[in-house]
Amino acid sequence: MLVADDDTTMRQALADLVRSDASMEVIGTAQDTDEAIGIARAQKPDVALVDVKMPGGGGPRAAHEILRASPQTRLVALSAYEDRHTVLEMLRAGVVGYVVKGAPSEEVLDTIHRSMRGQSSLSAEVTGEVIGELVTLLERFESLARELEELNRSKSELIQILSHELFTPITAIQGFALTVAERGSLLQAGEVRDLATGVSRASERLRRLVGNLAAAARLDREEVEVPTRPVTAGELLHRATAEFGQLADRLALPSDPADLERRLWADPDLAVRAIVLVLENAIEFSPESDPVEVAVRERQGALEFAISDRGPGIPEERRETLFEAFTQSDTGTTREHGGLGIGLYLARRIMQAHRGRIEATPRSGGGSTFVLSFPGFAGSTLRAPRTPPEQTA
Repeated sequence: MLVADDDTTMRQALADLVRSDASMEVIGTAQDTDEAIGIARAQKPDVALVDVKMPGGGGPRAAHEILRASPQTRLVALSAYEDRHTVLEMLRAGVVGYVVKGAPSEEVLDTIHRSMRGQSSLSAEVTGEVIGELVTLLERFESLARELEELNRSKSELIQILSHELFTPITAIQGFALTVAERGSLLQAGEVRDLATGVSRASERLRRLVGNLAAAARLDREEVEVPTRPVTAGELLHRATAEFGQLADRLALPSDPADLERRLWADPDLAVRAIVLVLENAIEFSPESDPVEVAVRERQGALEFAISDRGPGIPEERRETLFEAFTQSDTGTTREHGGLGIGLYLARRIMQAHRGRIEATPRSGGGSTFVLSFPGFAGSTLRAPRTPPEQTA
């Protein structure tokens, strides 16, 4: 046995206790970490009784180095400390026994004998702490396992739906190309225009989809609150409607120029993406004969974009879950409308990053109104959101 303790009285008492057992022999005593490591390297003891708080790195360093030099040595930690951190630190270092100073001599000898047989042993004072920590770690592991399982399921679902969404416009574009390649000389001017319109809409849809995914990736990279700057409502609406091509004819924008000059705090790229997502949803669910109406208004220091459609409306019980990922208001297996089911979820994330909000309300006469509320610029009662570094004085 190797006995290592920086307290001379304790070291001698432990050595005498070991010698009182005829089955044990003390091959060396050490007063610090380096001396304990040196003796272990030279003598290769069967058991090393190591003080946790010795000078020179303490028990953890001694345990690592002793096991490196003599892998067959059984380590027993000895300490006046019974705190959870100290116990776990020594257990991670490789000890098989842990005895608190002041424990009865019989307990110390029993721990040493158990370690010689390859059995672990902890003092009663520390067993409860360790069990509690192991239970906590097990609960964390189980929680992490559930989160990983859910993440894997969501990932698989996202890939499946995304594949469908990407193939829809791609198939239309390919169909146009094949039609022109095989029957180009036979097509009438009207047929060519119809095909061109179809491929134009498919490419616009594909571009919006890629833009949505890029926005989602950016939100994952950046902080919760994004950098913003003053921008006009007209600038955002102009950029947003430009993404819809001929479908922009279905949008009824504010007629008062003063509304378009109203200013707000926003990250232009992400704000445009939020507006596009809501407009896309409104166009998708509205009859072609009814325009999607867009209004701009100020309310309580915030600037709001109110986007109203004449779609089927949203049941009251689904107005909150509508903004969750992979959710649509139409949940039937034969739903008429496609989509990833992440558009409104992404719009809400963008609004939260702006310290704003998005909500859906029923529209008088049928349909829904989605309101995107950004921090207003004119009202000085609101603190300006975080600005990019280059705009900070």
